[in-house]
Amino acid sequence: MVAFEVAGVKLKAETRPDLFSPKDLDRGSRLLLEQLSDAEYASALDWGCGWGAMTLWLAKHRPSAQVLALDSDIGAIKSTEANVQLNALTNVEVVISHGYEDISTEQSFDLIISNPPTHRGREVVETMIAESKQRLAKGGRLIIVVEARLKPWVQRALTAEFGACEVLARSSKHVVILALK
Repeated sequence: MVAFEVAGVKLKAETRPDLFSPKDLDRGSRLLLEQLSDAEYASALDWGCGWGAMTLWLAKHRPSAQVLALDSDIGAIKSTEANVQLNALTNVEVVISHGYEDISTEQSFDLIISNPPTHRGREVVETMIAESKQRLAKGGRLIIVVEARLKPWVQRALTAEFGACEVLARSSKHVVILALK
């Protein structure tokens, strides 16, 4: 069992050893969530939800919001579903999908967040960035966290797609970047 707190939001979760950061909320995701303490959103998406840490936080932080958790790994989906139940959250939908393939093209979001699987290569992250722009509502925000060493190419990809981006926070190992639609 993992218990964590970010910006006053307390959560618990069961994790799996085959998923990213199975022993605790990772530092990059924590840094991203810390930037959302005052965030307003009616609809949010956690792209690549893993065991659901950021999904859980989004849902508990704004109980009136609808939160969608998305991952292509069935183990991640099952883990997130179990953790939604564990935290008694009723405003979360969990969907298995490769990217946005199984999400209605009509569905848009005020906020999309991700700690993307950069180990899968640039193409996966760049595709996520491009497809996320199409899924954001007008004025919507894409906020991603990556290792600091990857900032230059991720920043270029965001700027190419959105026209501009902004670094919200950085640590010695991570950077959180925002792009607005």
